[in-house]
Amino acid sequence: MVDAMSHTDASPQIHSRTRMTGIGRVLVIVYAVMALGATGRSLVQIIRRFDEAPLAYSLSAMAAVVYIVATLALILAHRRGWYTVAWIAIVFELTGVIIVGALSLLVPALFGHDSVWSYFGMGYVFIPLVLPVFGLWWLRTHPPEGRAGMIVFRDLSEVPADFGPSVIAIGKFDGVHLGHRAVIERMREDARAANALAVAVTFDRNPLEILRPELCPENVVATDRKLDLLGELDLDATLLLTFDRALASLAAEDFVSSILVDALHVVTVLVGRDFRFGRGGKGDVALLRELGPRYGFTVDVVEDVHPDGGERRVSSTWIRELLAAGDVVEAARVLGRPVSVSGEVVHGLKRGRELGFPTANLSEVIDALAPADGVYAGWLDDHATGIRHPAAISVGTNPTFDDVERRQVEAHVLDEVGLDLYGHHVTVEFTDHLRGMVAFDGMDALIAQMAADVAEARTRLETD
Repeated sequence: MVDAMSHTDASPQIHSRTRMTGIGRVLVIVYAVMALGATGRSLVQIIRRFDEAPLAYSLSAMAAVVYIVATLALILAHRRGWYTVAWIAIVFELTGVIIVGALSLLVPALFGHDSVWSYFGMGYVFIPLVLPVFGLWWLRTHPPEGRAGMIVFRDLSEVPADFGPSVIAIGKFDGVHLGHRAVIERMREDARAANALAVAVTFDRNPLEILRPELCPENVVATDRKLDLLGELDLDATLLLTFDRALASLAAEDFVSSILVDALHVVTVLVGRDFRFGRGGKGDVALLRELGPRYGFTVDVVEDVHPDGGERRVSSTWIRELLAAGDVVEAARVLGRPVSVSGEVVHGLKRGRELGFPTANLSEVIDALAPADGVYAGWLDDHATGIRHPAAISVGTNPTFDDVERRQVEAHVLDEVGLDLYGHHVTVEFTDHLRGMVAFDGMDALIAQMAADVAEARTRLETD
């Protein structure tokens, strides 16, 4: 929030997080093999030696069931509901191991000689203790993609053969704005009526990035943020297609037959009236309606959304224009949610601290398009603590000092002293535009304006 009005082509990069790596899959497989091995050993001992120590082997039988559930849940943790099941099962598993281990050491008479638990802590401890600890670490570091348990398929090969039937909405969904939400709301209604799954089909980039890169606009949100926003809308799944030359060259009917019909078992397709797809953009609503009877699906066209009955329809283009003008209030109305960006707090030049207004500087990598250079009132949500802080926010290149090459998003948290946010993942939400950026003649004028900005931000936030 240090200063002032300057425009540059260098903008914070919009970035998407990567998905589970190959080594991650190997670790989960190792967990599964070891857990199933432990289960097998327990079952063998239960069958052969139950009479020697009924308590110990009853506990082993229970452990075998928990191991199976925990292992299955961990493998399927990216699917709806299984993430929660995995947490519950593995926490139960670890708690039980600790309790039984303590009893076996404190009251060994409860356990038969040479039973599963009699030598707890002497080598065998690796299986009952390390596996659940690993499982909890894995769940903590690999949350399900999207929200509310929405399944994310990043390739057709990931879609189960028996998936569906499904009601599908197709589109770029850049920004997941009011128009997109209208399509998705209709999709959910159709899915409920058909007792089918609600599925969004979208792309990992704007198709223009491949087809006409010189005409491709900036994304309103990054791909991962788009998935999060879609996940908030109570979808069953999203298929994220990689838009490359191969997909661009796929004929429209082949797109329908191979993706919508064969993979997703579509019963209804929802699109906007101007939707185009397939090689050369030859697929449209008319073609979908022609192919529907042949492949057994219907087509539902959702009309454009015009806020408050106005003449202009909601679109990602309109949102970009509003953000470029700094009109975050109107942009939020068209989006159907507040304008915000998320990223990691990193070390900056600490000039704000020197001037008496320390700021949290977001990294160059953020997950959405930032509004125009200027000063804003808003909020900083700290994901590490769950605390929502009122803030005065600056977007720009600090032209008074003229030594910042790229646009920065930085937030001064109001009425906080000594707040350490370095390394925290935060969301900065813009509620009001206070002023544009200007270069000041000296430090006194700059400090006076920063104090005025903070006071104005506090007033705006108190009245919201």
